[in-house]
Parts: sequence; C-alpha cells; structure tokens
Amino acid sequence: MAGLSIRSITKRFGDTEVLRGVTLDVADAEFVSLVGPSGCGKSTLLRIIAGLEDPTSGEIEIGASIVTGTRAADRNLSMVFQSYALYPHLTVAENIAVPLRMRSLSAAQRLPFVGPFLPGAKEQRTEIASAVQNAAEMLEIGALLDRKPGQLSGGQRQRVALGRALVREPAAFLLDEPLSNLDAKLRVQTRAEIAQLHRRLNATFIYVTHDQVEAMTMSDRIAVMMGGEILQCDAPSVIYEDPNDIRVAEFIGSPKINILPVELGHSEMTLFGLVLARVAEASKAGVYHLGLRPEALKLTQAEPMITGTVAHLENLGSEVYAQVALADQTARVTLRATPAERHSLRLGAQVSMSFDLQDALIFDVDGTRQRRVEVALSNEREVA
Repeated sequence: MAGLSIRSITKRFGDTEVLRGVTLDVADAEFVSLVGPSGCGKSTLLRIIAGLEDPTSGEIEIGASIVTGTRAADRNLSMVFQSYALYPHLTVAENIAVPLRMRSLSAAQRLPFVGPFLPGAKEQRTEIASAVQNAAEMLEIGALLDRKPGQLSGGQRQRVALGRALVREPAAFLLDEPLSNLDAKLRVQTRAEIAQLHRRLNATFIYVTHDQVEAMTMSDRIAVMMGGEILQCDAPSVIYEDPNDIRVAEFIGSPKINILPVELGHSEMTLFGLVLARVAEASKAGVYHLGLRPEALKLTQAEPMITGTVAHLENLGSEVYAQVALADQTARVTLRATPAERHSLRLGAQVSMSFDLQDALIFDVDGTRQRRVEVALSNEREVA
C-alpha cells in the first residue's frame, strides 16, 4: 500500500475549467472521501488519479513515484465503479479473477483450450484460484462463485466488484459512488462492510460520493469540493462542527444548518432587532450570517429569544424535526426536538426558542468564517 499526493491539478474541457489547482495529500492506509454536489469535479479528479483522464497541469504522486502521464494499467490502482462493470457472461469467480489473469498469464496461457496445458499455466491458475477464494471469503460471497452477475442482487454485485479490486493488492483503492445504485437499507449495510474492509486491509481508500452520510460515517478525512476546488479537508467531526466556509457548513449536515442574517454594530449584535449580545470589542460592523445547527436550538418558555410558528413536522421516532416560520415570516429555521417535546410542536403552534452563543457559527457576507467575532460574542453572555 502507499500514500498519494495530488499537486496543483487543473483540468479544462475546452473553455470550461473543471478543476482549479487541486492539492491534496492522502496518507498510507487513510480513508479520504471526496464529497460535493454534482458537477463539482470530484469524479474527474478520481479519474485523473486513476489515469483515465490526463490533467491539464499538475502532478500525481503514488508512493515515491510521479505517475502523471503513466498509463492507468501501470499505476497499480484498483477502481470500483458506480455501475459495477461486471462481465455478464462470466461467473463471479471468473469476474474476480480477470485482473489476475491479465497480469499473471500470457496471451497464450489465457487461451481457452490449449492455454491451461502450457508450461507454468497450471501453477499460475492455482494461485489465481486461491486468491479469488480468499477474497470471496473476506467479502462473504464464497457461495456465489459459480453464479453469473444476472443471478445476483445489487449488493452482491457490488461485493464482486470489490473482490475484483481486492485481489490485485493495489497501492490504493479508488471508489466512484459505489453505493448509488443500492436501495437505502442495502446502502447502510454495504457502507459498514466497506469501512470494515478498509480496517482489515489497512489500505489507502479514496472514495467519491455526493452522499454526506457515507462520507461522515466511513472517512478518516473528508475533502469538500465545490466549483473545482477543495474548500476544506478535515476529520468528519471538524467538518461538521468547525467549518471554514458557509458552503461547507450548508452542505454537511442533515437537516441543513440554519443561516440567519445578523447585524453587528459597534457594541452589540442583533437578530431581527433583538439584541443577542453586547460586544465590548468586535470586528468590522456590518451584516453577517449566523449559523445554527438544528440541535443548537432549544424550546424554551422563559425570556424567548426567537419566536415563530410551526410550519412543518418530521417525526422520525427517536427525534422530531420542526420547521418554524419566524415571526416576521422572512425566514424559517429547523430545530431538533425530543419525542417528549412532540406535544408542543403541533402545526400552527407558537413556539419560543433559544440557543447558546457558543454553538453559533458566524460568517461574513462572502461566506468566510469569522472566529474573532465568535470569541467576542461568547465572552459576553449566553442567549437563554
């Protein structure tokens, strides 16, 4: 296994710039997810790493070797595609064995009738069969080796695709939205299996997805991409709790973070005319964005700071999400409540909410995080 470095990668298709100087280091045995909306460049970046696309500029390094310009077949990488890419006429065992047959057997040894009898072919085929069996047992598909892809479920096909990648013992695994064709229940099961496989192999994984839940639950680090750039690359908890950019804050988290306009004067911050805090020393006065995760908002009966009307409810059993139209009707916020609070969240009911300023994220009009303002606010008083 090996680490991987992406250095100032750009990619243009005609006049369209898809990647804009992307730089990323992936350590040996690390699981890094590239996540972002459709069209952000994450799949293009993965294809450039794999050697299926050439960058307009920049370098790819695997281990200690620069592989920019090297053929995909010579990069010792295994790629798992969204569509599985299995051969329908081959059995599961034969599909898994394809990369080993191409690498270990000569063209003559691969011939269907005379090939097995050529010198050295028997030993190579025995080793290939053993590697296929080991991969199948690891992925718990040993009983399916004689079946054709058409006889398998979507989850079983995905395991076969993983097995085919696994037998190559590559420097790194590249996975391009491998769960997107599975139903919701199977996605949960398969993402757990991929995470367990990563731990067993202690291998380098680069995983492309637009599904933030997949990225949050499996990754060591998440690289959030938008507009052909990596906005932030950090551990999942940091991406969620401490985003550097409002676009990262809005993309990561379900339900979406609440963003409200606040005004910062020379001595106080206000929300819809309500004073949130007195600030003895703050940054430049003006309009900012205040970000609050749904769990940061609390129902309260004393000295309400925000009031509104329940406009929509989502009861998920263990928790309830309520969309609340604020008193001036210009904005809505989402709060997470417990089942015990469900009785106070009827549609049309008036509710009062509060929050702790230490849970608030402040962004300027350009979307950049303003930590100095946050420190100044949290040092004054809590909203209660």
